[in-house]
Amino acid sequence: MPAARWSGLALLCFFLASCAGDGVDPIGIVSPPMPVTLTEIQNQIFTPRCTSTICHGGAFPQFGMNLEEGQTISNTVGVDSAELMGFFRVEPGNSTDSYLFMKLVGDPRIIGERMPFGGPFLSSDELLLVAQWIDDGALDN
Repeated sequence: MPAARWSGLALLCFFLASCAGDGVDPIGIVSPPMPVTLTEIQNQIFTPRCTSTICHGGAFPQFGMNLEEGQTISNTVGVDSAELMGFFRVEPGNSTDSYLFMKLVGDPRIIGERMPFGGPFLSSDELLLVAQWIDDGALDN
C-alpha cells in the first residue's frame, strides 16, 4: 500500500479515535441516541407524575387510561383516544399525532387541559424522552 494511503488511513483512525463521546465524530457522522425504554418513562414520568395523583391509576383512572406499571402498554399503544376521535393514545413511530403526547405538550388540537392536570408540566427533556420512546416504536421494554 502506498505511503499516502497509510497516512490517510492513520489520520482517519486518529480522528475516529479522538471522538469525545458527544455523539458527533470529526467527520460529521452523528451517533443515534440511546433507545428510551418504557421502564425509564414509567419510573421517571408516568408513576410519579400521572399515577401518584390517582388521575391515571387506581380503581377508576380518568378516561380508563391506567398508566400504572404493567398497565401502560395495554391502555395506550394502539388504543383509540377517548377524547378526540381519529387519534390513538400512542401511535408507535408517531409522537406528533399520539394523543398522549399531544396532551403532554398542550397541542392546540387537544380537548380539555394540558397534562399533568394543573401542572407542573413536563420539562423539555422529559417531553423528549416520551417522544423518543413513541417514535422508536413505543416498545414494552
